[in-house]
Amino acid sequence: MTRSRVAIALLAVVLAIVVQTTIFSPGRIQPLGVAPALVTLVVVLVAPYLEPEYHLLLGFTAGILLDLVGSGTLGIWAMTMTGVAYIAMRIRMRFAQNALVAVAVVFALTVLGQLMFVLLSTLFGQNTIAEPALLSKILLPALWNMILALPLIWLFKTVFKPSDRVWAT
Repeated sequence: MTRSRVAIALLAVVLAIVVQTTIFSPGRIQPLGVAPALVTLVVVLVAPYLEPEYHLLLGFTAGILLDLVGSGTLGIWAMTMTGVAYIAMRIRMRFAQNALVAVAVVFALTVLGQLMFVLLSTLFGQNTIAEPALLSKILLPALWNMILALPLIWLFKTVFKPSDRVWAT
């Protein structure tokens, strides 16, 4: 059961990366000038369904794939997504039961992930902290993730539902 859940979660991350880098890329669909952080959303929402080790590995894999697709310093998104996955893993039982709490957690962890990315990329010489409209680039992806969270919560509950297998004795 764990292997299939990890495979489904990895497929969801790859799909989120493809959608984020094609449909929501710069020059395409970006409501209010900023796109949602779909990869962060997927990494946070699969936390209740994976074991902690696999979830951390999924967060790192999602980040390194984002780094490979992007043009920034290699490893910044990997560190960011691993940190977000770790925090989501630590609080996963608190937001697994209530959808409204899960939406609030998605907002908070998206803001934290965006803030971590800005700080780490500034540390590595990209000077992103001096960009104009920095606050909107941190808060608006979290707002879009909050809006997209409820349908994805329902989708992941449906996809990751436990199977009711009965073994014959």
